[in-house]
Amino acid sequence: MHKNILKRTRLFIKGVLEGTLWLFARWVRTPKQPLESPGSIFVLRNNDIGDLLISTPIFEALRRKFPDAYIVAGVGKWNIEILKLNPHISEVLAINAPWHNKVIQNRSHLRKMAYVVFSSESRELARRHFDIGIDIVGSRWGSLLMLRAGIPYRLGVKGYAGGYGAVQKYVEYNPREHVCRSTLRFAELLQATELPEIRPQIFLSPQEREAGESLWSQKSAGSHQRSIRIVIGHGGGFKTKCWPLENYTALVSVLSALDNVEIAIVGNKQDRETAGQILTTSPTICNLAGRLSLRETFALVASADLVICNSSMLMHTAAAFLKPAIVLLGEHFISAKQHDAQWGWKGSSIILGKETGQRDKIYTPDKAMAVINSVLSSLP
Repeated sequence: MHKNILKRTRLFIKGVLEGTLWLFARWVRTPKQPLESPGSIFVLRNNDIGDLLISTPIFEALRRKFPDAYIVAGVGKWNIEILKLNPHISEVLAINAPWHNKVIQNRSHLRKMAYVVFSSESRELARRHFDIGIDIVGSRWGSLLMLRAGIPYRLGVKGYAGGYGAVQKYVEYNPREHVCRSTLRFAELLQATELPEIRPQIFLSPQEREAGESLWSQKSAGSHQRSIRIVIGHGGGFKTKCWPLENYTALVSVLSALDNVEIAIVGNKQDRETAGQILTTSPTICNLAGRLSLRETFALVASADLVICNSSMLMHTAAAFLKPAIVLLGEHFISAKQHDAQWGWKGSSIILGKETGQRDKIYTPDKAMAVINSVLSSLP
């Protein structure tokens, strides 16, 4: 009975929000068509690291269509470094909105409303007077934030988290379509026809690339041959989505025994502690988890030969630099093909996991190692 009350309460709140958005949208200025040459465009992506990486091509698509527009990315402060040196963005604003991310813990409706109405960040958005606003996730709160900012022409998503009643045009949520491709549909709604490659974009300076190279030991098996560099990321947001730690331990034990291979483990501070279990069997491996900044991790991957990871931001980082990535799925995922269709990268990621009607268990270390050996043998 308690669960039914909570469910009805949530539905009531959602209904009230949708109704409020609908009325608010009809009270403010709402042109049916966007300006042919908008002076400014605001793109909201206040989500997690991987979410932003997947969305980065939207900025190039908008820049191609509107070369003179002032394009602003609104992201959580934890993601600002991702967009550093991006030539398609005019400015990055910190939008620490308490919805659809794992960083901000207090995501109550009261906290969300207080952010939209009273926060200095929402006031700054209103001060900017943007011509067009794009909420890539597409949510009630994102639409409310754009309305609060007085953005006259708004784009959102139908079929995911609501709010599409307060936008002029929307992208249809399609779980069978790659997320990056879905993101580029916002540019198409604005009549963009020249779209960039469906691949994450990370821009590193020459100095950053050099620093990434220096993180490796530069050991070589011969006079002109350097070691094969492998980055391993065993961390992730949810335990059931991750390949088990004991599997990584067994896999790394085999990898470290190979000739001419150098391995670096990356991740956050919590991953550094769990990496200790992996290192018990392979103490010579370099444990960089918790020691690198986000951009240093990017530079390390840019100078690597192979990435092995969970379904995490590392698979998207590897795709940005056209590095092969072996993605090991945990028990949560029932279809590797479905995951690949929505989140994988053609020509980059190889996703290994359960498959409906074909494989009812996750990959064992031995099975994963067979795939890894195949990839290693194909490296130039």
